[in-house]
Amino acid sequence: MSSKFSIVLSLLVLCLSLSGLRAAAWAHAYPTTVTPADGPTVSESPGQVRIQFTEGVELEFSRIVAKSSAGGAVSQGKVQRISPDTLAVDLRPLRPGLYTIEWQVLSVDTHITEGVLHFAVSSGKK
Repeated sequence: MSSKFSIVLSLLVLCLSLSGLRAAAWAHAYPTTVTPADGPTVSESPGQVRIQFTEGVELEFSRIVAKSSAGGAVSQGKVQRISPDTLAVDLRPLRPGLYTIEWQVLSVDTHITEGVLHFAVSSGKK
């Protein structure tokens, strides 16, 4: 009877530790919704970049910078908190071309995450 109990207890401990590892892997802030979306071409110059994350982020230790293909910043003003998990930054009027969004945030769980997103603005002519 004690060997069956030992096996069951071992399996229970293993399952709990694996579920804890999976939860820890997701315990960082990553984008869930991005406007403009990552990848597509938009027909008009967007007025701002807005990123919603998987968890709350600390505004004071977070940044979003939009850049042209030449590397110049096209974002303007400070990053704004829209909600605990959503940040935004205003954009200058954009010409047709390729743009990158560089983001770095400190999540409320004290982990720093960062990444680069891409979008394009079309000339609007078809």
